[in-house]
Amino acid sequence: MSKQGKSKDLDGKLKEYLSSYGIVKRADILDAFKGERSVRAIVRHLEDLKEAGFIEKLSAKQVTKYGINPTDYREKYFLLKENTEIKKHVDAVFKLFDDSNSEAKIAALGEMDTYKNYYILEPLQLDILVKNLSEKDIELSYQLMVVIHHYIVDKKIKPSDTNLLLTKLRSLLRNIPPLSEQRPVLRGNIIALLCMYDDEVVVEQLIKDAETMENFADVKDEYDKLYAAKLIEKNRTKLFNLEIELRNKGKHKNVKVLSQIRDQARKGIDIALLDGNVNTLRSDLK
Repeated sequence: MSKQGKSKDLDGKLKEYLSSYGIVKRADILDAFKGERSVRAIVRHLEDLKEAGFIEKLSAKQVTKYGINPTDYREKYFLLKENTEIKKHVDAVFKLFDDSNSEAKIAALGEMDTYKNYYILEPLQLDILVKNLSEKDIELSYQLMVVIHHYIVDKKIKPSDTNLLLTKLRSLLRNIPPLSEQRPVLRGNIIALLCMYDDEVVVEQLIKDAETMENFADVKDEYDKLYAAKLIEKNRTKLFNLEIELRNKGKHKNVKVLSQIRDQARKGIDIALLDGNVNTLRSDLK
């Protein structure tokens, strides 16, 4: 490929990258493309794209209004300019989450999905989605969880209010019955995110399920995952003692399922250590 061809190729990749990740600090862009071109070349291309009107350069102070909290106020950020009008549209749609009914909110989520490759939600906007999670509306909560999970796991953008997120997820887990008829996979998806945050409420729910469910095997798949391995193995003594209690109560089927979950967690830890990531979280939701 000619030098001019490589230049156009890098310009295209930079625009595509910014389209996918929204507002990105220069250090992250340099890190993402360091294997392709020199730092000087990447910086030059960013400046050329800015001068040509394709992208905007923002200061650390300017990005705070988007919910980004810079650690270095000398850092510069970049945003794809063609997304500006789309951003205005999605921001307008986003207002439906303030006080509209459930159907309007689901419609808003559908509109956001239409433009998901051109617009990035910021942490403060994710907080608003989290606030709308409720066990009283399973369908809306399921749709919201798909978006929240996608941002946290795939885009590495988290809500700014971690306490709110965990409070909402814990409430959903405790109040949504296992295998809910409307969205039976929602509870498993909630457990997945709580495991990412190493939240002990997952183990509390596991114990409750093992003690109270007649068909504990029905929810085995929710805990029998690599992302849950660390939490389950960390509570080995508590869960072993639970096995003893269940045996004494004659709940041998539940003992067998719990033992299988714990055995898989031990194997999962070994796999994760080899993979270099104990907190591996699957990127797809059901």
